[in-house]
Amino acid sequence: MKVAIRADASPQIGTGHIRRMLSLAKALRSSGADVLFVTRDLGLNASTTVEQEGFRATVLPAPSGKAEPDATIPHSHWSEVSQEQDIAETTAALSDFVPARVIIDHYAFDARWHDQVADALGAPVMVIDDLADRTLSGRWLVDHNYHPDHGAKFSGRLGKETRLLGGPSYALIDPSYADARRYEFDHDIRSIGVFMGGVDLGGDTLAVLDALTEAGWSGPVEVVATSHNPARDAIAERLANWPEGILSQDLPSLAEFFQRHDLQIGAGGGAIWERCCIGPPTIGMVCADNQKKSIPFANAAGFLLGIDHSDQPVRRHIALVDALRDLAASPERRKSLSKTAMKLVDGRGVTRIVAALESED
Repeated sequence: MKVAIRADASPQIGTGHIRRMLSLAKALRSSGADVLFVTRDLGLNASTTVEQEGFRATVLPAPSGKAEPDATIPHSHWSEVSQEQDIAETTAALSDFVPARVIIDHYAFDARWHDQVADALGAPVMVIDDLADRTLSGRWLVDHNYHPDHGAKFSGRLGKETRLLGGPSYALIDPSYADARRYEFDHDIRSIGVFMGGVDLGGDTLAVLDALTEAGWSGPVEVVATSHNPARDAIAERLANWPEGILSQDLPSLAEFFQRHDLQIGAGGGAIWERCCIGPPTIGMVCADNQKKSIPFANAAGFLLGIDHSDQPVRRHIALVDALRDLAASPERRKSLSKTAMKLVDGRGVTRIVAALESED
């Protein structure tokens, strides 16, 4: 089966969409599928990341000007071209490949993209979305975020024939997580891990280190960053003065990183589900508007401690300091977070998605 995947990375989008599509691509490859990525040149060289994982990538041209935003699509500016232009260029790029399935993971496109690309290529479309902020189509829709009622979340947004695959049982994390070593609970917090996303354009890593200092933590800290993080030099300088500070860059997998620390602090993106699968107690922070759709529900469900106030830095700082102190003083709460998280995600989400893609009914 030939499968085309359309996803982008940029300073504004981050790298999470490419990363989670690579996780799905690996499961597709294991099932025998031929996978081709289509990505636009938006400044982060996503095609290199794709090719390093052994997949082919077709690169659409860099935007030549500023596209007019589409008022019906809140994130239309993320594509940096009009939806019509992307439809035309994507279908042209895939005309010789002739995919049997198309997967789109992009907040800038709506049902018009899904329907027109499906019609032009004669291939059903799977949509990856967790915002439910525009009209959506396709044969399948995957939302791997936790929500008490996905049907209500997408009510009025989906086509009647779209099959909804909702919840962390479809978590888009690397297939290797299914058999990765899990976190073993300890009464004490011996070390803390921090990963605030592939780009961290808002400088949240430094804000976390500030909160750790105020909370009185002087023990071991490992920060994971990527070469796309604009503040990595400042982070390295800060950790150089930390008694036991480590900066790890561009790790191929975060599974062992999540397993080796008794507390994790991270942005509320897709890595949340990797943490849940491995099981460390986690503080999940809203670092982007779309994360407001998931972190509050995750906090209420008890598999992480959620911190919002993303638009109020002082309040967020206070909330994070309080959370650090509370968890340090409450081993039982940390244990509960860990156990609840591991029950939620088993690491086989991409396998379930591949089964859906291969099904004709």
